[in-house]
Order: sequence, then C-alpha cells, then structure tokens
Amino acid sequence: MAFLGIYVREAHPIDGASSAGNDKVGIRIRQHRTFEERLAAAQACCGALHFTMPLLVDTIDDRVGHAYSGMPDRLYLVDRDGKVPYQGGRGPMGFRPAELEQSIILLLLGNGDVAGAQR
Repeated sequence: MAFLGIYVREAHPIDGASSAGNDKVGIRIRQHRTFEERLAAAQACCGALHFTMPLLVDTIDDRVGHAYSGMPDRLYLVDRDGKVPYQGGRGPMGFRPAELEQSIILLLLGNGDVAGAQR
C-alpha cells in the first residue's frame, strides 16, 4: 500500500484567492506559470508543512487536477486494479479522512461495499 500526495494548481495564490492559513505558516506563492515554478512551490510546501509522504507534482496544464477534480483538495482510494473504490468530496468541507480510513479497512478485508464508492 502506498500513500501519495499530488500537488496541483495552487489553491490559494497571493495573486488570487489568498489564504490567512498560508500566511500564518509563511507560504506566499503566486499562481504557477511554469512547471519549474510549480515544482519549487511543491518543495516549499513540503518543507513548511513537514510532509512525510511522497508528493508528486501535476503538469502545468493541470491534467491530473482536472481528471480527478482535485481542487483544492480531495481524497481518493485507488485499488490494485486501478479502480476507484473511494472518492471523497471536495475539500475543505468534503475532506473526511475517517471515511477514507474506513474504506481502506473495508478494502483490505475484502468487503466490496466500500463507503463513498463510485458506482
């Protein structure tokens, strides 16, 4: 089992919908215009937020962000066959780690009825 984060388009750029939460931890990022800018922002966020899981970086055309509707954050569970047994709601209101945890447990137990499953 692997846990991965994917850094997509900046949700709270200083030249857009900035966030007091970002300011509080010293993250002040403009919306990325190049992949190199996005990569640098992801590295800065990893350091400031003390990420302990691998963080992948979406391409500048936001291919993954659009495919998974990942703005501003979202939880997915992808099984070994590439199927999505759990798709969380859009964050921050739909960000429910406990639901993901329950879905992981049910998947590991072999129960086909996973909470939040795409049908």
